[in-house]
Amino acid sequence: MNIGLMIAKERTKRNMSKRKLAKLIGCTERAVEYWESGERNISLKYLDNILKVFNMTMKIGYESDLII
Repeated sequence: MNIGLMIAKERTKRNMSKRKLAKLIGCTERAVEYWESGERNISLKYLDNILKVFNMTMKIGYESDLII
């Protein structure tokens, strides 16, 4: 799933405004708009803050079923 779509989905699921999320993570409302629309990439710092606000974790990488 696209990270921006995940942010938008989780934010709306919690009835949270872009402004409130921005305030909680220490950025601007416009930055949240950029990330959700995919216009800009999110830094790991802000992604970490968002995941903490949403009480979520994210696994980065790929696990293979291949055994060598």
